[in-house]
Amino acid sequence: MNTLSKVCDAADWFDPEIMEIVQKELQEKPRFHRKQWEFALIFLALRKHGLLQPDKVGLCLGGGKERVLYAIARHIQRLVVTDLYETDTTWDCAKTDDPDRFIKTDKPFPVDDAKLQALRMDMRRLEFPDNSFDFCYSSCSFEHIGEYGDFLQHLQEVHRVLKEGGVYVFTTELHFGNETIEDAHNFIFSPDYLRDLIAASPLAPDQQPEVSLAAHRANLPLPSNVKHLTFDGKNHLGAALMQEYPHLLLLRGKYPFTSISLILRKAETSKEKPPLSFSGLETSRRFLEEGIAEYRKLLKSCGLSIHPFSALPAGVSRYFLDHAEFFSRPEDAIPADDTIFHSDYAWFGNGPRRFEIRLQAADLPPYQPCTLQLRIHRYATLASHTVECVAEENLEVSENGLLRKALSISTDENYCYAVLGKIVQGACRFRNIEIRSVAGVQKDLPTAGAFKLERVT
Repeated sequence: MNTLSKVCDAADWFDPEIMEIVQKELQEKPRFHRKQWEFALIFLALRKHGLLQPDKVGLCLGGGKERVLYAIARHIQRLVVTDLYETDTTWDCAKTDDPDRFIKTDKPFPVDDAKLQALRMDMRRLEFPDNSFDFCYSSCSFEHIGEYGDFLQHLQEVHRVLKEGGVYVFTTELHFGNETIEDAHNFIFSPDYLRDLIAASPLAPDQQPEVSLAAHRANLPLPSNVKHLTFDGKNHLGAALMQEYPHLLLLRGKYPFTSISLILRKAETSKEKPPLSFSGLETSRRFLEEGIAEYRKLLKSCGLSIHPFSALPAGVSRYFLDHAEFFSRPEDAIPADDTIFHSDYAWFGNGPRRFEIRLQAADLPPYQPCTLQLRIHRYATLASHTVECVAEENLEVSENGLLRKALSISTDENYCYAVLGKIVQGACRFRNIEIRSVAGVQKDLPTAGAFKLERVT
């Protein structure tokens, strides 16, 4: 591979160097997933810069218990791994109060423990002396640090702890458009944002990034949660096959993004550093626009079966009888929540759309009717902190059996939508819950903006 600073591209899985690293160093079967690509690109960049040598000391930032850290540690003197390790974190790869023991237990393949050290540490405040490391690396942890000042502080800290001439290899998320998408604790950077940020940092680009894409169907953008729009139960063949669907070019609403690898160097401050350029950007934009247009057509022509529990913790509802694991827990361990179902937020393009909700009431107490409130919520993709309710109807449950209700709205391509149901009176459990959706003209479409909620992230 000639260019190591680049975007994730399906064509990279046909590069012999990448395949050798995936199969031999990471000891995985190749699959079209951008995380595997990030690990392979980081390893290859470090190797080509002569940094995977027995006398080198490296620093992994936000590394959790990622597979690549073991592949790198095998080749060097020592790798220090940092993350915000704690037992109540939502990140499974950092859920521990003993990080050093955590990364040395259940390793994916043998690595000498003496080569590894894990510490709980903030990426913005690296507790090491100046000039400590031959290289640093991070795999898509950079975008979770905070905001502009936090990103810049992190790059300044990396510059400080690197030895002269040391290299920082990192992957992050790149939006191919002009906007930077700023979700809570997650940025998807525009090229301009990254260009300005690197220019303000003390680190210099070692290579200019190449962002052109092979014109291959595996590079067409799809939502990361597209499998939740084709849901027919967790044991359905489609659900199993969708687990291996290409996870390369993704859509956040209507905005396409993927991973990008960047290589920065601690160079002499007296030298003028070139700004980041993004070769192939316009060509990729045209290709991705064609892919988005194709996905719009699918949304209009195909029926959708939406996962009803995908936005609930662990994908489990206390009101769904098939989720037996909920009812085996101690009562005080079950969250006090009146939500029956809640889908992921998904992008549906523009135009009228009908959502049909079917529930099989199966555990209604005698002579105690129950009232359900069915809603459709939305948030603007570029302002996800505020949620609006755009449709709301009550459904009365007076006896066990099948219940059906349709909600119709006109969707706006600048928003993502979720369907949910709550119990507002009484109590009931359900044996079957389905959400199906089709595009089409409906009468008396409700308008948006009934009320607003603060989104919980």
